[in-house]
Amino acid sequence: MKTDTKNMTSGNPLALILLFAIPLFIGNVFQEIYTVVDTAIVGYVLGDSAIAAIGSTGSVYSLILDIAWGLNGGYMIIVARLFGANEKEKLKVSIAAVIILNAIVTIVLTVIALTCLKPFMRLIQVPESIFEQAHAYIFVILAGMVSSMCYNMCAGIMRALGNSLTPLYFLIFSSVVNLSCDCLFVIVFRWGVQGAAIATVVAQTFSAILAVIYLLKKYKDYLPEKGISDKAKKFSEK
Repeated sequence: MKTDTKNMTSGNPLALILLFAIPLFIGNVFQEIYTVVDTAIVGYVLGDSAIAAIGSTGSVYSLILDIAWGLNGGYMIIVARLFGANEKEKLKVSIAAVIILNAIVTIVLTVIALTCLKPFMRLIQVPESIFEQAHAYIFVILAGMVSSMCYNMCAGIMRALGNSLTPLYFLIFSSVVNLSCDCLFVIVFRWGVQGAAIATVVAQTFSAILAVIYLLKKYKDYLPEKGISDKAKKFSEK
């Protein structure tokens, strides 16, 4: 079966870099535009206090995501190096290790975040007037963080194998779903800031499911096989 991979070690370096980087750039721009529109919907329907509640917990989520993305970036350096070296068996083991480590990190971060959420919010001095709204929003986001972590792992694997375009498609799809759910949950159902959070988690879940299906279909030859988990554990310990 044909796979959507790109060997970044052969060809014109400038062209390869541009073709790989442009989808990343478009994705970042699209994400910012979506964020502005999303905020506008919440602000228009729920008012300034809702925007303040969502914004006040942004540092909490950013801190956790930065930790996760940093670790994810480190994993993918190894995956990309093995793919470029055409070491297929080691590549399978490394991807298995990435899956195991990502699962462990996701569980640990989620448990810590939910357990320490209120104390941390008080530490960063979230105003009492919006505290409950802020907590209602960020609690849902953190509880559904597994979807975001799963998607970022899958997207990272695709990029490590030279495909930066497909994750852009999933990002666009996720943004459209998120905005649609925002309109439904916030405007129609009147679920408040929790509705906005649920919309985000639903969109991330859809993109994660699609990314997993895509990986299983298009990258089957690079994914870990049965009985490889022991090798992956040894690999992750190195």
